Amino acid sequence: MPRNPVVEQLLARLTEIREASGKSSDELDEELILGPGWIARFESGDTVPALDVLVVILDALGSNLQDLLAGIDIDAPVADATTSVDRFIHAEQDEDDLFGGLRIHFRYADHDAVYRLQDANEDQFEEVVKTLRNGLARLVHDDSEGQQSIKTNAVANAFLKAVSLWPDANPSDLWWFVISRAYLDPFNHPAQFARLDLGQSWKRTGGWALEEVLVRHYRDALAAHGIRMFIAHGDEKEHFLGQLEVADRLESDKVDVLLVGDDHGDRLCFGVVHVKASFAERRTDDVPMSKALVEAGYTSPLWTMDSKSTPASEPRNRGELGLARLATTDSRSAKRKDIEEDGYFSACFSYNTNTIPTPDSQDVRARIFICDFKDPTNDTFTTFIREAWERFREENLAAGDSAGK
Repeated sequence: MPRNPVVEQLLARLTEIREASGKSSDELDEELILGPGWIARFESGDTVPALDVLVVILDALGSNLQDLLAGIDIDAPVADATTSVDRFIHAEQDEDDLFGGLRIHFRYADHDAVYRLQDANEDQFEEVVKTLRNGLARLVHDDSEGQQSIKTNAVANAFLKAVSLWPDANPSDLWWFVISRAYLDPFNHPAQFARLDLGQSWKRTGGWALEEVLVRHYRDALAAHGIRMFIAHGDEKEHFLGQLEVADRLESDKVDVLLVGDDHGDRLCFGVVHVKASFAERRTDDVPMSKALVEAGYTSPLWTMDSKSTPASEPRNRGELGLARLATTDSRSAKRKDIEEDGYFSACFSYNTNTIPTPDSQDVRARIFICDFKDPTNDTFTTFIREAWERFREENLAAGDSAGK
């Protein structure tokens, strides 16, 4: 990220002071018990030292802040059009005629990564980040009991804002490269949470937020068909799980989203949706439950962002399902075979456009579909759930008639 011109001068002056002292950057690292390379990193500006760290460095060099400021052009502009606070994530307009859109910069392990987002502008990016920031700002005025709900809603609102502004973008990319990185930026959180482990917080908050995204996006479309999809809690959750003939195989706290249909006033639970950002996320908890549900005739789809990428300067969110089976070769991953061959889930719905769907010609126990957030009215997921409910209702009616004879 472009730095303030005055900061550039200060870091150059710091190098001059160290060199004048006769100490090498390695010697200063050792003296201050810093890992190798930190002083060089400070001087290059790759990491700008905090004020207290800067004072300690100067003291070790037999210098002080007055010496550091000597010779600095105090009349130089403190900022220009390219300068801003050093953020975990920021965006700039891409002037490339072949691409256009935004270049979104973020930290990814040791890389200064870039994600290119077409048909986007900086005002839209700011709107998404502000949606997250303003949601998280409510933490200042709430007690600890409601803080997780605030964080969950802030993330869900920001993501739904993003897919509404950029409907043609890969939803999984928006989740993985934009929303998660914006959440990891400490400046988007109230200052009182400066020491919060944002990586660990994201694992919890992101999972719950994704469930909220699913329910909010599809709730009304499914309700039009007499289907209620919701995140249940407490006694209501136990009531509907108790309707399932495999209730003893389910762990209540690991059941994500319930599916309940209205059959002439009778509300019947006919399945569970397993919500996962990636296949690595608690999937071992879901497979045994899902197998039991599927074998008992209930609906048990996997709903996922299929997020997976390797740190790089321009990372690709390739997902984890790998290749589909070809006519002459079968190089499918074990995760894909779990779905297509073993039928551990009723189906898999991926919102990563890089995921390869199950070919229409392939005979499998369960299929992998690709979806987006454009229109939930009759998309693949809505249609699948509606048809699953209709089958369940017919089978339930037939079982009732048989029992009455």
